[in-house]
Amino acid sequence: MRERKTISDVAEKAGVSRSLVSAVLSGRKSTIRVSEATREKVLQAAREINYRPSLIAKSLLSRRSFLLAYLCTGGGSWGVSTRLLRSIQNACRLHDYSLVIYPSDSLEEEERNLHAALERQVDGIIVSPLMNIEKTNEKLFRKAAESGVPVIQIGETFSGSPGVTRDFTQIGRDSARLLAESGRRNIMMITYENYLDPKMGPASNAEYRGYCSVMEEYGYPVEVFPVQLLRVVKNSNLSYKSSVTEAAFHQLRAYLEKTGKRPDAFLACSHSLAYGAGFFCREKGWSIPEDTAIISCSDDIVIPSLVLPALSCFPLAATEIGISAVEQCLNPGVNHDVIRIPQMYQDASSFVK
Repeated sequence: MRERKTISDVAEKAGVSRSLVSAVLSGRKSTIRVSEATREKVLQAAREINYRPSLIAKSLLSRRSFLLAYLCTGGGSWGVSTRLLRSIQNACRLHDYSLVIYPSDSLEEEERNLHAALERQVDGIIVSPLMNIEKTNEKLFRKAAESGVPVIQIGETFSGSPGVTRDFTQIGRDSARLLAESGRRNIMMITYENYLDPKMGPASNAEYRGYCSVMEEYGYPVEVFPVQLLRVVKNSNLSYKSSVTEAAFHQLRAYLEKTGKRPDAFLACSHSLAYGAGFFCREKGWSIPEDTAIISCSDDIVIPSLVLPALSCFPLAATEIGISAVEQCLNPGVNHDVIRIPQMYQDASSFVK
């Protein structure tokens, strides 16, 4: 096993005292005056011997663990979860922090993970909260925050708590406006069944409100199709027995064939739902986007354009969300609200402006 290098080794290599090395490497203000040339000499010596500071010593000195915890859902969209995780991890590195990840598939597991994170004395907690029809662990996270550990949510599940989220209302508004301005009049919104519940479906509800405001402005009819999803109710995240895309396809087909309605545009809350509409259009022989345009509010999954036209959408601004979440954790008290990150529209084949 290779012997760990210490500041004594750096001092010997640079030909200076241990106290001077400590002053340079700690980055803190010190009574020891160090010239720029000497500072660079110490840093060069540390690089040459591959010196790595002791996290334990650093923590004891600063009374911080230099750890942030990310409590995330074990299920849901793999693509979105991975991008958020990567963005949070990269943001942590910018501040010399490490990230401890706790995936959860149930409220009980999320509670255990929260206790584990607190026992590790993390300096802050970022959480993508689990929720089901009955409850969330909001009270437990509030208690953790009251104990002095910053808790930052991704989304708006916990009312009145700081966090960061996409500006879903603006996304719904911008999507509807793009379609309306292109001359589309029969714009159907495909969403999830909890879209009327701002607590259990905050994103869908916000997008719905944005869509409705534009339909009212243009005097167009509001047409909403909520997809019913099979789920496990007992303290677990939404669990699909068949894919969201399949559910959207079959239910949309049954509804439109029964009613005889012919939308000239679909505004879908996610790619998963949008692809269901796309498969229906292909089955009916409707050309995309000439006959029916499609815009998606979120790129949760992506399938090859050989299967269906690439979706015009508002992709997840993962980098901005990750940076904001970490900075809020490390600067508690600066913000007490949910920060809404604007999302940029990305043009593709399913809708052309």
